[in-house]
Amino acid sequence: MFPIGRLAKEKKRARSIREGYAPTSANETHRMGLWEGADKFDGKGYVVAPTIRPVDNEGTYEPQSIDEAYERGEVFEFKNKRTAERFAAGSWKKGQDRKEAMKAYMQDKKNERRES
Repeated sequence: MFPIGRLAKEKKRARSIREGYAPTSANETHRMGLWEGADKFDGKGYVVAPTIRPVDNEGTYEPQSIDEAYERGEVFEFKNKRTAERFAAGSWKKGQDRKEAMKAYMQDKKNERRES
């Protein structure tokens, strides 16, 4: 785990990286993904980054690789898997969007436990 202040800064940064861009038709600007092997933690951490990138300010997006996310400075590295999962699911959002994202995350985790 890391200091709460750092997580708050990362959430703020996540909200700001796509300011000024129109969302997709599904009201998305990020669509975060999760990867293992964070550089900051010598490959023993987790990486969260947007899996789409804006093409223009009109709401046109295309897929983004993890390498492109590193180039654009849109990568968030975590040591803790649960924190990374929650961040990718939308814990960085605010208000109703965050509430809906976390509700979906908890439902997905519940479904995973049932399938195990």
